[in-house]
Amino acid sequence: METLEKNVSTHPLDMMKNPCVRFLFAYQEQDLDKMLSFCDADGEVWFKPLGEDGRGKIGELGKGIWSSLIDCFPDLNNTVDSAMMEGENSVRADVMISGTQAKDFAGIPNKGMKFGSDHIFIFKLDENNKITQLHIEWDHADFTRQLGS
Repeated sequence: METLEKNVSTHPLDMMKNPCVRFLFAYQEQDLDKMLSFCDADGEVWFKPLGEDGRGKIGELGKGIWSSLIDCFPDLNNTVDSAMMEGENSVRADVMISGTQAKDFAGIPNKGMKFGSDHIFIFKLDENNKITQLHIEWDHADFTRQLGS
């Protein structure tokens, strides 16, 4: 997905979207360190379908979940359908995430099945364009159904 990286804008109105798009590009490359470089490690991540268990620090809970996803779905991929500003310091990205399960993940036994799931990422950024808050939503029941649970 080299075109995604090439399409990062330098227009002042798009500058806040750039770290978000770069974060997602790093996610596609499965480069966890690069993903986290766009974030404040003490910032909040909330994987909303997981309830309060899915809320924590980006550098701890986020890092752990993304690391596990990358490990358990070696062909993990994402396609950014849109990324748009939502207010002064907020960006919404609609992203299709897909992959084939190769290991047990979060209590879901490995059956070698594929999933494709629409996700909504809501990024909040600080004045230095670091991601300080990230809320992620998806249809968790459909995700587990696709994996055979």
